[in-house]
Amino acid sequence: MSVSLERRRSSRIDKVFRVLISTEEYGDQWFVARNISSTGMFVEMPEPLPLRSKVIVRFALTGETPGGIHSDSDAAITAMAKVQNHYYLQFSDKDGLRALCGVGLRFTRFLPEEHMVPPAHAMH
Repeated sequence: MSVSLERRRSSRIDKVFRVLISTEEYGDQWFVARNISSTGMFVEMPEPLPLRSKVIVRFALTGETPGGIHSDSDAAITAMAKVQNHYYLQFSDKDGLRALCGVGLRFTRFLPEEHMVPPAHAMH
């Protein structure tokens, strides 16, 4: 029996939560995020964004609903990220065969203030 070694450098938090992803091309959309670390996270989305897309990630305050965030100043944490990978997963559970797809985001930086808007050149 072989033992697989963990290749990740950062520890992960396997928690499911909602994030608001913003892009110039597709606007603001809510998605489900999971498996977060200090360097990135997995985000479920029915149609993955193109590789290398730059995005703004806004993490909602605990207990907020998707309609609960009305402005940038309501976000608890805001980060810039880049779409690093596409993932297409198939699995089986009590409901039978299911599928899931999404993207791996790599954080490029965290914005120092909740309401800060990234400079225009950072999104190009």
